[in-house]
Amino acid sequence: MFKIGDIEIKSKCVLAPMAGITSAAYRSFMRLFGVSLTYSEMISDCGLILKNPNTLEMLTINKDDAPLAIQLFGNSKETLLKAIDVLDELDLKYDILDINFACPVKKIINSGSGSAYLKDLKRSKETIEAIVLKSKRPVTAKIRLGYDNNSINFLETIRILEEAGVKAIALHARTAKELYTGKCHYDLLTNLQDKMSVPLIISGDIFTLEDAIKASEITHASGIMVARGGLGNPELITAIEKYFTSGEKINYGNDIKLQMNYLVTFMDLLIAEKGEEKAIRYLRGSGPKFIRNFPNYRYYRDLLTKTIKYREDVLKIVHLILEKCNLLD
Repeated sequence: MFKIGDIEIKSKCVLAPMAGITSAAYRSFMRLFGVSLTYSEMISDCGLILKNPNTLEMLTINKDDAPLAIQLFGNSKETLLKAIDVLDELDLKYDILDINFACPVKKIINSGSGSAYLKDLKRSKETIEAIVLKSKRPVTAKIRLGYDNNSINFLETIRILEEAGVKAIALHARTAKELYTGKCHYDLLTNLQDKMSVPLIISGDIFTLEDAIKASEITHASGIMVARGGLGNPELITAIEKYFTSGEKINYGNDIKLQMNYLVTFMDLLIAEKGEEKAIRYLRGSGPKFIRNFPNYRYYRDLLTKTIKYREDVLKIVHLILEKCNLLD
């Protein structure tokens, strides 16, 4: 479908980097539905340099996880370059190095990382130029429209990053100050890909197939990045891929039996990655998303968030849901 450097991205759908979510287990799970490119969680340059155990755990990579982008964040060119040295030392099997200039979280910005770079494009360009020279992989960047509504500078940011040597740019269609609230400003992005020399991966408010179609039609983006919209709704990926491959619109996410199968599959991948106790604790937050569009959601959500401790507890709730829906084999 498009290339990042010499890395072929075989379809349009890209899995967004999400802190605390896009571990190797989640990436492997979403690959089953047609994701063509995945990103690691946001990796701290200092965490890498210090070889923090939690940071190193986030760098677990499964053999089926390719192409994969490792996403780094940091507040200085020097520490980011040192972090690349550590990545090389660890000999990780990844394909693309992504630099986060998009994170809107206050503590990240206050440290000079993430969206703070959007306030100083000279620093942004110098940082990316040095990283491009250093990296053995194609370098990409994730950005926002600007820092706030008074400093929307994405066109200039894109131009500077292209000049610095990035091979693709992911753009979240909000400012940093907007966080994840309100509607994305796709009205500002008409035909944006046509104005760029590298692939555009568009991000923001992709919750339905119609959202993906609209974002593509407005921006002409090479890639569509799915983030929160795919949580517990993995068939959204399949629907997007099917449409952009064949033009066919399919029904998705409406089969409770399939959703329960997906929940169990995801749970088992998490357990293999994190161990049962940690995986089930994580599933208390992510598990209810698999049933959010079905009757009695609040009741089953409470069961999943408040009562599960072991794999068997989840299986009992799945059995109960299927029994109530007369779907047991």
